[in-house]
Amino acid sequence: MPKNLAKPMTMIDSLDALIEKYHLLKHPFYQAWTEGTLSRESLQLYAKQYYQHVRAFPENLKQLADRSKSPLTELVEENLAEELDPSATHPQLWRQFAESLGVTEETLDEARPLPGIAALLDTYDEVVSQGTMPEAVAAFYVYEAQVPEISTQKISGLRRFYDISEPRALAYFGVHEEADVRHRAAWRQWLTNQRDTDTFGVLCAAERSLKALWGALDAVYPESRAAKN
Repeated sequence: MPKNLAKPMTMIDSLDALIEKYHLLKHPFYQAWTEGTLSRESLQLYAKQYYQHVRAFPENLKQLADRSKSPLTELVEENLAEELDPSATHPQLWRQFAESLGVTEETLDEARPLPGIAALLDTYDEVVSQGTMPEAVAAFYVYEAQVPEISTQKISGLRRFYDISEPRALAYFGVHEEADVRHRAAWRQWLTNQRDTDTFGVLCAAERSLKALWGALDAVYPESRAAKN
């Protein structure tokens, strides 16, 4: 037998390949952010619209916690406790970021999601509430696996190009630089431990989630759609 046959891809390998394919740092919106070519108006629109996802994320975790069993329940509840830290919930930290861009509290509260943002909210709600446990965890994994590196790039861009350097304005991204390193490791380990899983279903849920995340950025950055045409 040939000695150097490639090992078959595991489910985690396949998930990581999907993340690489749809990594959000490849999206024109984040590329413009890191290059300093985004207008302040684009950042304001992003802050208003993406807040819908930030606000819904703890609710998505609650949905999963209600359906899960230990040890997954412990993993989810730990993540949720960080999202809702009484000293500063993650939605509150996002509001501080939005404020630094000149977005008022009233504007945030009154914003209605654009279609691409609404699709992201619907996707996570459906996968988390109706998908299998591995499908739901995969949706969280493919998102949080990207967040630490994205947060680092966001902080750098805000400091270099947009004169935003106050700790309270950057706190949301600073928290996620560290916390999601742990979260992605925990999701990854749980998925690795699963046996007799419907890999096809998991990969479909993951790809759907990744496409929804990409589509949310398309919604706030029409230039990316124009470039495709």
